[in-house]
Amino acid sequence: MINVQPLRQSEPIHIENLRKSFHAPVANKEPHYIIKDINLTIKGGEFFILLGPSGCGKSTLLNLIAGFIGKTEGKIALGGKEIQRPGSERAMVFQQADASLFPWLTVRENVEFGLKMKKLKKAERHEISSRYIELVGLGGHADKLPKELSGGMKQRVQLARVLANDPAILLMDEPFGALDAMTRRTMQKELIRIWRQTNKTVIFVTHDIQEAILLGQRVGVMSVGPSSQITDLHDIPLEYPRDLSDPKVLELLGTIQNHFDE
Repeated sequence: MINVQPLRQSEPIHIENLRKSFHAPVANKEPHYIIKDINLTIKGGEFFILLGPSGCGKSTLLNLIAGFIGKTEGKIALGGKEIQRPGSERAMVFQQADASLFPWLTVRENVEFGLKMKKLKKAERHEISSRYIELVGLGGHADKLPKELSGGMKQRVQLARVLANDPAILLMDEPFGALDAMTRRTMQKELIRIWRQTNKTVIFVTHDIQEAILLGQRVGVMSVGPSSQITDLHDIPLEYPRDLSDPKVLELLGTIQNHFDE
């Protein structure tokens, strides 16, 4: 097993009465909130799923946690410090890897990009990039350009680059949504393996109930927007790896599906 020791210890994320509107307030009218009155604590090292239909504000909540956008009301804090801007302890993994990779750089050069910005010496960059390229299963592909890789391999590069910078928290916005079913299942298994080896906090956005149950320790179900809220929290007390034919998994699928059928 590859020895990967995270340098940072994950702290809990506390969210209290969080609201977000993208519109200026109108006199005597309730603001048009995308999300409203979100209350949630995500534990350090937890694999947490944000589950809900398209347009319910999942990505908005993720971007608030990332610090990419500011809140309208309420509180969102990492440990005891309020989140007001992006920070190196939080890193986003996007659905489209092509948008985040530099096409003129090799796999290794992409993974080392952030390390180079930190002015790490070449030998140290090489050691770190080799470790994470191997961790995500891309050993032997370090000198390839993104155009030579499949969609799943590009997502592995994006993940390796994020991990190489050693964030405590991975924010993942439907990262496997653009992949075919077989590649998606492979990447789900790989992500669980990597999470268990690195003990990062993972906050993962999806609208796929099966994916939520296969991956998460807890699932937060969001209501249809606007003014979306987290209406239910489900613990998923199942061992990994999980099997969709397991009666316990099927029971959870039915329970969570009921939220969207009501």
